[in-house]
Amino acid sequence: MKKLKILLQEPVVSRQVTYGKFAKGAGTNTFSYGLACLAAYLKDRGYEVVFLDPNLEEMSPLAYQEFLVRNKFDVIGMGSTTLQIDYVLKCFKTIKHILPQTLTVLGGVHATLMPNETIISGTDIDYLILGEGEKPFYRLLEQLEKGARDGIRNIPGICYRVNSETVLNLPQERDFLAPEEIAIPQYDLFSMRKYVAQITFAKAFPSYTVIASRGCPYGCAFCNASATLGKKVRLRQTESLLQEIRMLKEQYGAKGIMFLDSTFTISKPWLIKFCREYILSGLNLPWAANSRVDTVDRELLTLMKAAGCWNITFGIESANQKSLDLIGKNTTVEQNTAALQMALKMGFNVYASYIICLPGETEEDVKCTIRYARSIGNHMAMFYLPVPFPKTILGNICQKSGGFREGAAWSDYNAWDYSKPVYVSPLLGKEKMLQLYREAYLSFYSNPVVWYRNIKDMILLKQSPYRFWLGLKSLISFIFRR
Repeated sequence: MKKLKILLQEPVVSRQVTYGKFAKGAGTNTFSYGLACLAAYLKDRGYEVVFLDPNLEEMSPLAYQEFLVRNKFDVIGMGSTTLQIDYVLKCFKTIKHILPQTLTVLGGVHATLMPNETIISGTDIDYLILGEGEKPFYRLLEQLEKGARDGIRNIPGICYRVNSETVLNLPQERDFLAPEEIAIPQYDLFSMRKYVAQITFAKAFPSYTVIASRGCPYGCAFCNASATLGKKVRLRQTESLLQEIRMLKEQYGAKGIMFLDSTFTISKPWLIKFCREYILSGLNLPWAANSRVDTVDRELLTLMKAAGCWNITFGIESANQKSLDLIGKNTTVEQNTAALQMALKMGFNVYASYIICLPGETEEDVKCTIRYARSIGNHMAMFYLPVPFPKTILGNICQKSGGFREGAAWSDYNAWDYSKPVYVSPLLGKEKMLQLYREAYLSFYSNPVVWYRNIKDMILLKQSPYRFWLGLKSLISFIFRR
């Protein structure tokens, strides 16, 4: 039986849509880690898989269409966030116009959270893959090859339309991959040298992303990560991670690694084992990771630093305890301060993120967070306004508290461009929110301590000067672009 020819691709989306004012500092860090893992899973089972990122390849619309005509794929799959979904639907429309017999498949967080709405509005989409993609996508391909369309109806994690009926099978966590089943991404399908890392995570270039776990047990109101990959955390085997990192170093010249897990420090025993084996491996690549303030202590940070961790990102979110409680962080202001100061004293490059103008916050509450961020004076900070993504607790809070804009376009659910905010605080108003947002950045990055920390690192060559050049361009772009 002839195997289906499959294209996995990124949608055609402008970098300005994806990164807004920060496009100059964001690199081209759009490596499709999930699709790369899916590609490896399918290739291991005998499928011919091709990957394309039209944005990275700087393809014109005509070149993209010619690519489709030339290759005549049997199946084309994409993932999508809420922000991207309008562009994804346009892309599928183009595909169906050029290759009407090609089967189109959409996965990702938006489809998972809103399957009914997506399959009804996406008339050019044949199937949705919900939750973790590997098993349902593979099972779909099996049934398609057999011509057994009735068998598709019983696949967990799939949604499609039959005439006017919607078949919706929600994903089952018990059916997700075990840690040992998670494949190393199919890197040879990607133009690896074209990926320029986001400056917040890169010490040297090229640096590449790695994900060591799936699932998230936390209930932060603004996030829906657990809806896609489940609440149960599955930590990959250390041997697999070391093999992947060695491949990135030896075959693609990696000079750094970025662990993009939402909480890399979630399991202390696992992380201790990883750090010890990483040291013994001799890989010696610096690495960055995301963390939570309630998952680190001096012992763990000491070992992480010895293993090459140079940068830690903490989601601080607010200097107001009432706001931390509102968004379900389950942390305290005191924990935030202790973790930030400890990491700075131990010599880490520390990056913090904040959400300002949350429901119920007054102008003084917001300025409290701005003063707090400035007083810490760590290396980098990012500030966000609330974005009430669909099916999140924050979305419900915003609707109940007022200020939620019904009927907003999906492209307005944007954490980088607040010109058309989905949520406007009734206590502050849009113009005051934008003023405070700008004030937050100007206050933080006008702090001499922040400049001292970063300039010292540049002079001592602790980090690539190119990183600072990208950061400066991004900051200037933010200040002068309205």
